[in-house]
Amino acid sequence: MDRRLSQGLIALAIAVLAAASPVNAWAAPDETYLRGYVDALLERDFPGQGLRVRSMAGGGVEIDGRTCLGPRERRDIERLLRRLTQVQRVVFAPSTDCGHEPPPGERPNTDIDINLLPERSLFAPLLADPREAHFLVSYQRYRAPTQAFNAASVAFGEYFPVASGTVGRFGTSQIGIQGAVFALFNLDAPSSDLVNADYWIGVPLSARRGPWSIRARFYHQSSHLGDEFLLGNPGVNRVNLSYEAVDAHLSYDWDRVRVYGGIGYLVHSEPSDLKRAYAQAGAEYVNPGAAGRLDFIAAIDLRASAELDWRIGRAIQAGLELRNASTRRTRLMLETYSGHSPNGQFYRDRLRYTGIGIYFGF
Repeated sequence: MDRRLSQGLIALAIAVLAAASPVNAWAAPDETYLRGYVDALLERDFPGQGLRVRSMAGGGVEIDGRTCLGPRERRDIERLLRRLTQVQRVVFAPSTDCGHEPPPGERPNTDIDINLLPERSLFAPLLADPREAHFLVSYQRYRAPTQAFNAASVAFGEYFPVASGTVGRFGTSQIGIQGAVFALFNLDAPSSDLVNADYWIGVPLSARRGPWSIRARFYHQSSHLGDEFLLGNPGVNRVNLSYEAVDAHLSYDWDRVRVYGGIGYLVHSEPSDLKRAYAQAGAEYVNPGAAGRLDFIAAIDLRASAELDWRIGRAIQAGLELRNASTRRTRLMLETYSGHSPNGQFYRDRLRYTGIGIYFGF
């Protein structure tokens, strides 16, 4: 009986204390849990950038960081956190501003933080570049000087980050691997002949500090004509086109607009008499939430080379993208191209095409 009486008194005391305690005292663990959960999300999806919750109040979350953030990173962070029903708005502390200087007497953070197998790439893919490593299926209407046909263009490729490192306020760097196969099929042929396949692999080094990002890479490309195409076109003079090249691209992001430019050089090529230099530039526009969960995207990519007397090839795309808070995304794009063919040994042929494609990002 004494034991039961003791347990009853303890239960009664707890009940009295609970009734007398302010509501905020019992709400505190919920806020603590939410803060910890948000910190865990930021560490999982943006490792090494020192992102954490600085304060929370009235459905708002203020984010502090060890590196400055660009517009796309801020947009991705907002997209991630706004999925939580408890978060109505996201603001960023001055430490995430690239122009922010530490208070007098406070030394800037220069700690080095290395992360293996990060999920996010520092240099965003070039959306309209016909030879960017990505997954796509596209229907295109080809118009060349000697023929016109319906074509299917497919690509299987992606960028895989291997490691990234953050050096305090100096930004973040990354190394990875890019690989892709680009194939073109003639849908008007009896067996939808494979016309050309380009095989591509490269090692990019990239870095980002706020709105600025840069990518330098070494890569190899080799091109091969399809067996059915060769059988149906016995007079074609096959060229064993392959080369190794280095290039570098610099990119700058505003809130909704991105511009980039770069130069490249063929280190080795077959045929060996190809002229070496080429250049590339472009711009992209994104309107987040233009149609509910869909973003509107428009992009243009310009490319010219010494081999083709610096005549410009233009690729233009516009469409809608569906993406979640992670890196997964799907785009439905209308596209057009005018210039020399990007397909292997046909690089000297003038080409125009229009089409529609589905792009997948992982």
